Amino acid sequence: MTITAYGSGAYRSAQPNSFVSSRTQFDDLQRQLSTKERSTSYGDLGIDRRVSLDLNAKISSLDSWLSGIDLADVNLKLMSSAVDSFGKMATESRNDMRSNTYLASSTGQTGPQVLAQEKFKQTLDLLNSDVNGRYLFSGRTSDTQPTLGYDEIINGSAGKDGLRQVMDERKKADLGSDGMGRLQMGMTGTTTVDLSDADHVYGFKLGDVSATGTGISVTAQTPAPAGTDAAFSISVTGQPTAGDKVNITLKLPDGTQEQVTLTARALGTTGSDSNSFEIGSDLATTAANLQNSIGAAIKTEAKTTLSAASSQVAAAAFFAGSASNPPQRVPGADPYTATAAPTNVGVKDTVIWYRGDDAADTARNTATVQVDQGQTVGTGARANEEAFRVGLAQFGIMAVESFPADDANSQARYNAMAERVGDRLGFGGTTQKPTEIITELGSAQTALASAKERHQNTKSYLTTTLSGVENVTTEEVATQILSLQTQLQASYQVTSMLSKLSLTNYL
Repeated sequence: MTITAYGSGAYRSAQPNSFVSSRTQFDDLQRQLSTKERSTSYGDLGIDRRVSLDLNAKISSLDSWLSGIDLADVNLKLMSSAVDSFGKMATESRNDMRSNTYLASSTGQTGPQVLAQEKFKQTLDLLNSDVNGRYLFSGRTSDTQPTLGYDEIINGSAGKDGLRQVMDERKKADLGSDGMGRLQMGMTGTTTVDLSDADHVYGFKLGDVSATGTGISVTAQTPAPAGTDAAFSISVTGQPTAGDKVNITLKLPDGTQEQVTLTARALGTTGSDSNSFEIGSDLATTAANLQNSIGAAIKTEAKTTLSAASSQVAAAAFFAGSASNPPQRVPGADPYTATAAPTNVGVKDTVIWYRGDDAADTARNTATVQVDQGQTVGTGARANEEAFRVGLAQFGIMAVESFPADDANSQARYNAMAERVGDRLGFGGTTQKPTEIITELGSAQTALASAKERHQNTKSYLTTTLSGVENVTTEEVATQILSLQTQLQASYQVTSMLSKLSLTNYL
């Protein structure tokens, strides 16, 4: 601001409001002294108003980005903590199932299974985490709770089937009405056992079939008969020697394999039909004994390993379901005789466990925060990401399965379940791992922290520059006030003297 000059003839040329103007200048300087602000409006800044407007706009943008970064950082920390807790629970269950933990109980469930139920519920609670009404694991539909409750998922509700029913149907479809895992067995003549599988997706599929020794020969039927994927003829061409073996590789629906080995034992000796056969008094009796042992062994595998594999397939299908793509189930009224592939068309209603956004894009891109003019960071997540689906499927299997104490196959079936659950909770191969999600969220946190530091430094520089434009120093204002005060006092004195001036006094 400027202060009106006072000099020779100033009084004569002064306007009537000069003193008022000077007083206004004095009041403004006092305001500057108390507020440290140069002006109360951009207009009074003169040419510096453009600089002030530009700097304020830049600082406002920085504040907006910093506010978004702070909010996103809180969400990311909570999400990372949730995923970390889920990963720890999966590891705990894996360790529980890897040890020999089967102990018959009145409830039909072991300790690790009971703990798995609680882990299932805890995982759902973690996936339903919300901050200020925003669900963190629901993708773009942040106002929708991403998962249903435990009981509804397991048992279904309102006429819709849950995981328990879906698993039961698949077990029946794989087992078949005769308990042979959909394999067909018969005799050609009196010395040849025929074994074949079906060309649908259910039950066992035959792998390699072989025999040791010279008394038994195996022939693969090529091409396989209509309606089968593979067929073998196992012929007793001579009496086998005790210790000779017949090996049958069974392929299971979950991609695993089991090998049935039947060992020949001498006439009159005892042994289990599920792993050995008695050499008969003639070739026909030996073949009949072999057929009986093959049937017993396959039925045992069907009740144990096939049952465990069926649970895996059903649980995976159930947790892969979403509102736009319901879970695939066994079609038809009687699962035991089903031949059509699983479908989600024309089957019973199934509960949809995941209610959030299920688009095909990357989960991280479902929620983005702009951290700079041309930089956005993905901070989203979905409860139906592969790692969560795998973990929930295994917790669900353990929660649903029952192993009655009076069932002779319970321990073997439990061990088959434990092996598969432990393997999948290791998140091996190309399966998404909880640590991958944590790493991606951590990478987003790093990007936010880097942007925050950069913006804070920039804001500090701009604020300092803006202060030089909009603010004043105490020394500068004090000097101007002192100068104006001196001039006002001098003006008042001169004015007072001139007002008393008369010709007498002048002379």
